[in-house]
Amino acid sequence: MPRLPAVFCNEARDALARPVLSAVLLLVFVSLAFVALPGLDLAVSRFFYDPAAGFLDRRTGLVDFVRETGRLVEWLLAIGVTAPLLLKLLFPESELLVHPRTTLFVLASYLIGPGLIVNLILKDHWGRARPHQIVEFGGDAVFSSVWWLSDQCQRNCSFASGEGASAFWLMAIVFLVPEERRWPVGVATLAFATLVSLARIAGGGHFLSDVLVAWLIVLLVLLLSDRLFLKALPPQFDSAAEAKLGHAGQALRNKIGAWLS
Repeated sequence: MPRLPAVFCNEARDALARPVLSAVLLLVFVSLAFVALPGLDLAVSRFFYDPAAGFLDRRTGLVDFVRETGRLVEWLLAIGVTAPLLLKLLFPESELLVHPRTTLFVLASYLIGPGLIVNLILKDHWGRARPHQIVEFGGDAVFSSVWWLSDQCQRNCSFASGEGASAFWLMAIVFLVPEERRWPVGVATLAFATLVSLARIAGGGHFLSDVLVAWLIVLLVLLLSDRLFLKALPPQFDSAAEAKLGHAGQALRNKIGAWLS
């Protein structure tokens, strides 16, 4: 009989070998756990709630500070992968600082994960009231379990967490760094995503299940985007895209020059 640590190592290796399937199974497991134990969401949110003073965001500015910091870091990542394209258009003779496939991976994973699936599909159509809106925490809406279609919220609702999804999207960085740095970068990025997401729970904006489901949806999108953009695109894609950007930049420069002359 294999020793227990050896069993865990084998399971971890299998999960890493089949990351997409593992992420799907984990999403199903987490969803079923919160459907079977809906009180878990209430218990976690109650930890940050004071009947006299409300949720933590009303008692300290730290929650808002963490949220704003999260948004700033997300913007910095988005700008970091798109600004080089603009520089290439403005200075066609310069070398492109970021591979085009990297820009595609980062932007597409955000637009599909936090953008389309979490914000446009789930948040605006599932109708789950936020913690601070339900009766248990001083509101007048009825609590509904995760994945349960509700009519307690019309738009921009609790399920799933948009800010949790955006914060976890920063894990895209892990796919871009050298392999030997992925573990430390992943741990640091996950810690930051946890802090930002926890601020939303502490402020009564989301339940724990809203955050975890959003994370796992984005993880799936990142894994699929990695295959589609970072691995499946042909090797010549980056050089061809850079050449086209250079031609476009030169054409733009010529038009501006003709307009000014």
